[in-house]
Amino acid sequence: MFEPHPESEARKRSAATLIKYLLADKQPGVLPIHRRQLLGILLWKLTEAESFHKHKTRFQSERALSDKAQLRHDHVYQRGKMIAALEKATPDEVDDILKTAVGCTVTKEEHDRLSKFDEEYGWERYRKAGITVIDTRTGERVIVPRTRPDRRRRGM
Repeated sequence: MFEPHPESEARKRSAATLIKYLLADKQPGVLPIHRRQLLGILLWKLTEAESFHKHKTRFQSERALSDKAQLRHDHVYQRGKMIAALEKATPDEVDDILKTAVGCTVTKEEHDRLSKFDEEYGWERYRKAGITVIDTRTGERVIVPRTRPDRRRRGM
């Protein structure tokens, strides 16, 4: 069962505050490449904020739960796409984008498989890659691949 980090909410607020600071009026003197690099790091911090370790995320593939060798932390909504969205966002849109900063623990093989669906955004990559995801807080399936027509996606 998933156990959140006791400071998870404070860690999320901290990372979000720093992201908003970087985006505010495109801080003068900050090089765009440095802004993007720091946004990438802060998105990592958001996806890890809830857990004690990057491979002990709330969302995990069924395989990752049973095979602890060669695990990977995947950004469900890819960081590069999130950074591009953040750089174009109005201040009112930033929080909605940051809500999509979700980490999911997968196996190396699953991570490689997910990369074949990078044109997709978010959980659809998992569905197309045939990866079942479990919300370890509730024990319920979050993503059930379309290859199983008897199951449907559970809302988040």
